[in-house]
Amino acid sequence: MKKRLVIPLAALLALAAGCATTKGLEETGMKNTAQEQKQAPAAERQTPTVESQTLGMETLGNARELGGLRTADRRTVKHGVLLRSAKPCGASDSDRARLTAAYHLAVITDFRMSYERALEPNPEIAGVSDIWCPIIDEDLVRANLSGEKATQMQAGSAFEKLKIAVESGIVGEDMYVNFLSGAQGKKGYTEFFTQLKTLPAGSSLLFHCTQGKDRTGLGAMLILSALGVDEETIMADYLLTNEFNAKLIEKERAMLSSYNLSEEQTALYLSVMDYVNPVFMQKALTWLKTAYGSPLSYIQQELGVTDADLEALKAKFLE
Repeated sequence: MKKRLVIPLAALLALAAGCATTKGLEETGMKNTAQEQKQAPAAERQTPTVESQTLGMETLGNARELGGLRTADRRTVKHGVLLRSAKPCGASDSDRARLTAAYHLAVITDFRMSYERALEPNPEIAGVSDIWCPIIDEDLVRANLSGEKATQMQAGSAFEKLKIAVESGIVGEDMYVNFLSGAQGKKGYTEFFTQLKTLPAGSSLLFHCTQGKDRTGLGAMLILSALGVDEETIMADYLLTNEFNAKLIEKERAMLSSYNLSEEQTALYLSVMDYVNPVFMQKALTWLKTAYGSPLSYIQQELGVTDADLEALKAKFLE
């Protein structure tokens, strides 16, 4: 049986997209720094919020950190070390300077496909390594977007591309399960953990895809699971994208309202733009527990993370 490819629309639209700047501070109106967050009482940081997690960027979209999140054994993820965002190609000079000066950025981990990187390359930042860890199998992308469908995808409007993707089954609720179960996804997330294990002390790592929500959201779920953060907090961090992207989602919902879509269709279309749907992540978590017993077992069995690695990661990223 031919495998059905499920990928985010952003990866498809990247072929025609320019490197537009996404407003970070202007969208959220927040300027909390890592130092300001450290001063907040621990009890106030248990539930992630825009205020507690923002990196305080001007132009870098969906830019936040995992710092301050609590583990099941009451430890806390260190601030200013594990950073996540949308594509950084349009980041302003001041945002790039902030990443190095305030967060001591050492590594950018890029989960995108090769043509996404080619069209919108990561910025070159002195002293920062750009590590490519693709999650999607590009051969499957080509196989599922060949012939007439490929022509329509290239020539159509943004909505027409979205419609083709949805109606052909290219996008859907099984997206995250496909990422985690596929050989390329396992390889990419294995390399992600390698970068985490080898990250120099006192520095930070920024991981991203295009919108910083799907491939990046799974990356956050995996490292938080490895550190012992509970599922409720992981889901709260995942859904925080909808608050960071609130104005973008509002505009996308308004655009879709003119196409006579059902509520279910609208939700699906939004889910492959800038909105995250809890069903997507819940399906992934359920699959991990059914197939492996837990996300942690998957991390150990499929990504090669040992007990010793887990202890080292906790020592490095928890306080």
